[in-house]
Amino acid sequence: MTLSRRMFLGGAAGVAALGLTGAGVASPQRAFALDPDGMESKMLFGDAQAGAASIPKESGNGNYHSCRIPAILAIPGTSVVIAVVEGRPNHNLDDSGNFNLLMRRSTDLGLTWSVASTLAGASLDCWANPTLVHDRITGRLYCFMLRRQSGELVEVDPKLYIATSDDNGATWTAPVARTDLDRPGTDNDFIGPGNGIQRADGSLVVPARGRLIIKEPGGDWVNHDVPNGLYVNDKGERPHPYGEGTVAERSDGQLILNYRATNWELDRGFPMARRVAIGNPGDWQMFGEEHWRTQIIDPGSHGAQISHTYNGNPYLIHLNSNSSTRDNRYVMTLRASADDGETWRVYQQPLSKDPLASEGDQVGNLREGGYSALTSTGSGIVLALVEARRVQVANPTLRNLNLESPCAVVLRRFDPSWIITPAA
Repeated sequence: MTLSRRMFLGGAAGVAALGLTGAGVASPQRAFALDPDGMESKMLFGDAQAGAASIPKESGNGNYHSCRIPAILAIPGTSVVIAVVEGRPNHNLDDSGNFNLLMRRSTDLGLTWSVASTLAGASLDCWANPTLVHDRITGRLYCFMLRRQSGELVEVDPKLYIATSDDNGATWTAPVARTDLDRPGTDNDFIGPGNGIQRADGSLVVPARGRLIIKEPGGDWVNHDVPNGLYVNDKGERPHPYGEGTVAERSDGQLILNYRATNWELDRGFPMARRVAIGNPGDWQMFGEEHWRTQIIDPGSHGAQISHTYNGNPYLIHLNSNSSTRDNRYVMTLRASADDGETWRVYQQPLSKDPLASEGDQVGNLREGGYSALTSTGSGIVLALVEARRVQVANPTLRNLNLESPCAVVLRRFDPSWIITPAA
């Protein structure tokens, strides 16, 4: 356990010094060993107080105050992993302005990483909500994003942009506006953040507010509506679309949507839990109480969800804060479902079982939790990015952490056995 609780700071040099920390022999499917308990952590995008792991601003004037809203994708058939976050220069808040999208790239399945570079940063607007998806047919990598105005106008008229790469993220086009994909009739749009997917039939699917953005093989991106939230107004309408969410493909070929609750729902006493639907565009099954309200508790934050094969069997893996206290983002818990998301109670572990070395409630400590992203590698290992707040006052309140603390992004690298108990 001791090895896996270290926090490795710095870039490639720090990782090279790490080497292979696992004491045992790696299985043939793994590109590298893991700690004996199958879970490791490393700071990938540091906050301004992270010392050598801090991310310098392009201007050379100090470091980014916070890095937030992670996306990560292991490109199938390669050893390349792309990680993208929002670099927030002066504060962690959504309205603090002038965010850039920062990227790090690994060519050895997440063992070592390039220095951080800017993927999108033109203008003084905010580049936000990075969402990655790869097309195995064409080899093209897409990064969806929003360009938002700064300050009080952050929720007014956001625009959807897409950047592309044809060399596995080594170089990128400038982001291109796609106003045809903007969410009509709303100011505060959301894409992802995190990952889209490629289905078995080759179509690409990206989650967004009130819709999925889908590209059929040989076609272009098109919006497809998804169900709105639970709140019903006096006209019998459900007027509020879900915002940030995830999508995965089940073993039966159906999609499983997994969204955070809307503020309208939480303000009116609806369950503190994830909102889930299964099916395909135009044919969604909405679960009853037992499945989509109570099994995955959620405090009203973003979560992550992927499909992953373990020991030849299909699983869904999920990561979010397992708290019923609103805005408590610091109870991060990994879950796995062996039955396509019908049940989630059997396999689960809190990340606190293997805490960060600097985890704690004293000034300078980290509190892990918040937005997250997951990706499945061809090696059998799963990678996660998780936000981690830098404690500014001893024994901080949720308000202290959420509104005042610089934010870093931590890489978690783990074997699914850390969650899933192998059969006897």
